[in-house]
Amino acid sequence: MVDYDPYMDEILTDPYPVYERLRNESPVHYIEEYDCWFLSRFDVVWDTASDAKSFVTAKGTTPGHLLTHDTPPSMSLNAYDPPRHAKMRAQIKDHFTPKGLEWLREPLQHETDRILDAMQERGSGDLVEDLAARLSVTGACLVGGIPLEMRDQGIEWVNAIMHRREGHRGSTEVGAAAGKEMFFWCLDYVKQMRAHPERASGVLHTLLTRDIDGELLDDFAVASTLSLVLIGGTDTFPKALGATLYRLWQHPDQRARVVADPGLARDAFLEVLRLDTPTQMLGRTCVAETEVRGETIRPGQGVMFMWASANRDEREFDAPDRFDIDRHPRRMLAFGQGTHMCVGHHVAKMEAEIGLRSLLERAPDYEIVEADARRNRTEFVQGWMKLPAKLG
Repeated sequence: MVDYDPYMDEILTDPYPVYERLRNESPVHYIEEYDCWFLSRFDVVWDTASDAKSFVTAKGTTPGHLLTHDTPPSMSLNAYDPPRHAKMRAQIKDHFTPKGLEWLREPLQHETDRILDAMQERGSGDLVEDLAARLSVTGACLVGGIPLEMRDQGIEWVNAIMHRREGHRGSTEVGAAAGKEMFFWCLDYVKQMRAHPERASGVLHTLLTRDIDGELLDDFAVASTLSLVLIGGTDTFPKALGATLYRLWQHPDQRARVVADPGLARDAFLEVLRLDTPTQMLGRTCVAETEVRGETIRPGQGVMFMWASANRDEREFDAPDRFDIDRHPRRMLAFGQGTHMCVGHHVAKMEAEIGLRSLLERAPDYEIVEADARRNRTEFVQGWMKLPAKLG
């Protein structure tokens, strides 16, 4: 039987060889210590994640919720199940549709141009810290209704929440403190805006002014959702855009094609989301005994959907470890699946398109300084944290 634990060193360093063994030897894998099942094949994840009746999010979704239990479940959108979840999602959906996001394109382009102006003047910059992180936090603040002057603090909070210490499983005291500080800032800001809702914008304005079944969400629920927007919009996108720029640098022939045809930028980004999925896993709790590929999952047990493994399943994708901007898969799991599919996926696609097109137009032959690049090592989200480059 394959040896697997989400906190083992092999997973933190390079999880894909272990993921391949899991898919082939134990695709529905139980670990008694966590009383949790780990699903690694694409079709198993796709089908099970679509079952919102047997598997719920009320007890949390992250490894910190379901494995180490060091993070309490929140009151944000992803902590609710149907029908409440559907009503909360409908409340804010207009902020996340392609049409509802058109206004965002201009300020994102302006911020990207400002960043690239400074990088070009220096002749170098960090593609994650200087470009991707700034672009993503700007989008999160504008969509969420968070003051732009909080961008630097927002990046600092989110990075600290994901802090890990060698030999320690899961969140640390650094991460807990950052999460607490961020939440209580959001709570204080929500209370300020509650008194003057006409001053609020974006998702925050909607949460403060639009009721669900005749009632407005309370301050804690609004602050939790605002925190979710900040974390969700700031943590994974920089790693995904960084990975895209890294893969294009690794494959100069495909980079040249995107330079010649900027319309391929989105294809490149989506292929990297499949190949280098930042979020390794998210989960649910079983509430109705269910058989999954011959294994019985019982009420109370956790289930982790291993997105990153599923997106390299050779049963679903030809040559899954190969970067190919012409792949165009009919489905993938980088944004999740089912009722809890990432609400911000159109924001990420817009940010990626703007960031990639703008950089490749200005510096089509950028060179990554790989010796100085750095990845993070967590069981939850993986990817580039630093990706310095020369712009030529």
